Amino acid sequence: MTTHTTRPMVLPQCVTLPPFLAIHPVPPPPPQARSALLWGDASVARVAVRTAAAAVNRGIAVAVIDGAMAFDVTVIAADAQARRVPPERWLRHIYIARAFTCHQVATLLCERLDPLLASQSVGLVILLGPCTTFFDENVPFKDAFLLFQRVLRKIEALCTRGPLLLMAQALDGYRTRRTLFVRELVKAVELGIRVSTVEGRRHVQLVKPRLPRQSSASPIMQGSDSRR
Repeated sequence: MTTHTTRPMVLPQCVTLPPFLAIHPVPPPPPQARSALLWGDASVARVAVRTAAAAVNRGIAVAVIDGAMAFDVTVIAADAQARRVPPERWLRHIYIARAFTCHQVATLLCERLDPLLASQSVGLVILLGPCTTFFDENVPFKDAFLLFQRVLRKIEALCTRGPLLLMAQALDGYRTRRTLFVRELVKAVELGIRVSTVEGRRHVQLVKPRLPRQSSASPIMQGSDSRR
């Protein structure tokens, strides 16, 4: 992973993920979760990148493993410029690595991430497309399944005792039984949000944890800002 010499950023253990989520609207009330999965249409990647910008803006260093070629640096630059901050100042606090195969995803997550966390005070880990490379039909299902189990164990460990964790998985166009991998990720995290966009309106559904049936708040909310 690409690293930079930066001043360490300390993240208090009481800090939770929902306040940083760059998604509007968020189903109220936001759970006090430290791990989350966004899945649905392609906009989830942009949400995750804007969440990285929001975290860096608050002084939190971010590590990104991109398994879907979805990290758009122009999103970071635009958010920084909107706050009159030089984009390179924020980018110095984002450590990014890209993976082109499921084996590379496993190596980055299971072998390369811990040394980074030991040397840098990273407060937020973002996984873009954690399942995308595992959908590759050129990889035998058995091999992909066994390798994903290794990745899943690492994700579960991060959820239990790691920094804040956000995963974003686009499912547009995928018609494969391998989407069961996404269901396993939902089980691992504390907060699960399904996102879809219809005719420019965003639909956000809180899937995990479920809201009580007697609650007056609807688990489905809509927003018209398609840029977010």
